[in-house]
Amino acid sequence: MTLSERILHLRSQKGLSQLELAEQLGVSRQSVSKWETGQSVPDLDKLIKLADLFGVSVDELVREGERPQPPQPGPQVVYIRERHGLTSAQRAGICVEAAGLILALLGVAWVGTISILLGVGLLLLGLPLLLARKHPWIILSWVVVGISLVVFNPYTSIAPWGLVGGVWEIWIYLTFGERYISYLYGGLIGVARGLVALAALFFTVRAAWKKYKKSPEETETP
Repeated sequence: MTLSERILHLRSQKGLSQLELAEQLGVSRQSVSKWETGQSVPDLDKLIKLADLFGVSVDELVREGERPQPPQPGPQVVYIRERHGLTSAQRAGICVEAAGLILALLGVAWVGTISILLGVGLLLLGLPLLLARKHPWIILSWVVVGISLVVFNPYTSIAPWGLVGGVWEIWIYLTFGERYISYLYGGLIGVARGLVALAALFFTVRAAWKKYKKSPEETETP
């Protein structure tokens, strides 16, 4: 709808004649007639008075066609900044690996079997910390338990993983004295292994439960 058609339409809705509209605007009837026939266009101040009189905005009065819609926002692009550098677990893994390598080389140089064994053990223990992206400490705990079961007093591996057997051996030492000192060492190893295993089991179950409880949107990673 053009401006001339809109003026005619709104004037008719108001029930005004051209003369009545002209008197309210302070112009001649011929001016109103020329506006409605498209022969001329009202000045800005007359457009404002027309808009106020008809109860519309100036934009609605003069605009031809539909009001353009604002552009719809497109999909948001989220940029994730990659985190560079080492985590605390990886730094600890590097230290453990370095210590293990030094001990192993010293053992080879001076034929020290204990030094070699300790070095190899540290190299194995440092791998979970260095390479595991998720839950490196839990993986390290299970590696410690596994090595302990293979190397140290496996006969105390009464469930859970030597804790009961270790307590029993410590009780024997406390009851019968110094001649059972070997029971004390084995008992301490068994108790430590059992506690580490229980802690690793608890945190493993908790991590699995958290992953299970997450929604599909949360578990998806780009």
